[in-house]
Amino acid sequence: MTVIHQWIQQVSPCVIIVLMMTTTTSHSGGSTGESKPSARVPLCDRRTLKEQYGVTEEFGFASESPLTELPEYFKPWNDIALNLQQLMEERRVRDEVENLPLLDHNKLGSSAEWEAAHMFLAYITQAYVWQDGDEGIPEVLPEAVAVPYHAVSGHLGIPASMTYFDNALVNWKWKDEEQRHCGPENLETVLTLAGGREEQWFFLVSVMIEAECGPALCAIVDAQQAVFDGDDTKLEEALIVIEGAVLKMVKQFKRMGDGLTPETFHNLISPTISGSEAPAFRAKGLTGLIYEGVSDEPLVLRGSSGITNSILPSLDAALGINHRRSDVVHLGDFAECMPGKHAAFVSAVARGPSIRNYVESLPGSNVQVNYIKCLKAVQFFRDFHLQVVTRYAIIPSKKPIQSTRKYTGTGVKDLVFLKGMRDNTIRARFDKSTSPKSNRKSPQTTGHKPGNGVILATVGICAVAILLYHKFERVSLSQAE
Repeated sequence: MTVIHQWIQQVSPCVIIVLMMTTTTSHSGGSTGESKPSARVPLCDRRTLKEQYGVTEEFGFASESPLTELPEYFKPWNDIALNLQQLMEERRVRDEVENLPLLDHNKLGSSAEWEAAHMFLAYITQAYVWQDGDEGIPEVLPEAVAVPYHAVSGHLGIPASMTYFDNALVNWKWKDEEQRHCGPENLETVLTLAGGREEQWFFLVSVMIEAECGPALCAIVDAQQAVFDGDDTKLEEALIVIEGAVLKMVKQFKRMGDGLTPETFHNLISPTISGSEAPAFRAKGLTGLIYEGVSDEPLVLRGSSGITNSILPSLDAALGINHRRSDVVHLGDFAECMPGKHAAFVSAVARGPSIRNYVESLPGSNVQVNYIKCLKAVQFFRDFHLQVVTRYAIIPSKKPIQSTRKYTGTGVKDLVFLKGMRDNTIRARFDKSTSPKSNRKSPQTTGHKPGNGVILATVGICAVAILLYHKFERVSLSQAE
């Protein structure tokens, strides 16, 4: 594989930003009046989804069969990671980590091994950092963890910090594999930090949402193919599948309260999945965490958040839900946390035939009715997400954290962003009366001048060029090492 091909694979998450920005003006003027199918090439064949993008109908973006332990050579990592909750309770994580040998990460073989290694090292790192709460935050992550963690992250194209990938996409296993029923009674996490069964429940709900999302991701491919072929019947069928899958995602999301209390999330889970950008670091006068053997300067990395999943960006790209310039920075940060294959899927969908443009040319049709139902379903999901954030983050944040360790918490800075995503979803609907109350006009009624699209696209490309440069620089350094 050439260097340029490797570079494209590693930087693909950032491409999402420019795709989201450059599509903003293309739809703002309403229907283009075109009834012909899109001239753009359809996404891909269903049969290539798993191999090319890591997407399956049964599990969505989640791994089909995550590893529950690493090969024998990596037994020292297994011994710590698989016993983290007990080690956290006894406050012995740091003793164990500081006695770890520096293992050769190049002995990892399959993709599943590299993915599991990232998860194991992410959990070990979080436990090392947060074992003693805010007051005990270390300045340095030992070389035996830092060096392989950074290298594995470079190989996968994701940050050397805990992400949604580690908590949900690869952190699950069957209780009874023969049943293959993706429900809480038949699932459990591979690793747990400090929150016990409630922590498991929190992340397993994400796994169940991923499973419900699978049919929608496949239907996106079918819908774009239908647009390419000009087949209204197949497009309508695909849109019905997408709507149904999103509503099932909401149904699973609503189960969060069945096994998780706001107190446990606020006091134990949220603090221990925070990254080195957490307020607790700044309160201690630290600008980040030094990765021994990797960098003499502290690294500032965000922690894990379900907001960085690839599901909603895929739906946004497919349905033409455009986001404002103020959201671009956030989208770029979140894209960096997506596995390369998943970000490539979002980018491919954004490049594929425009479902929205095609539907706009069919006013009053069943196709348009079902398209709007899809938008309403996505809005419904985002509405409920806001309710969850309010219940589990906003309200508890007004109370002191109750824990045997002192934690500051993670704050609520993503709430405004989530509201913006929800409002943008509402604006995407053709019914002007559904627009959120605001002094700003809906994108469909702003009447951009033709030149504005070029300006927006240029700004977007420049912003992404900077992000691409920095990401490529990091990838080059990790490969050189």
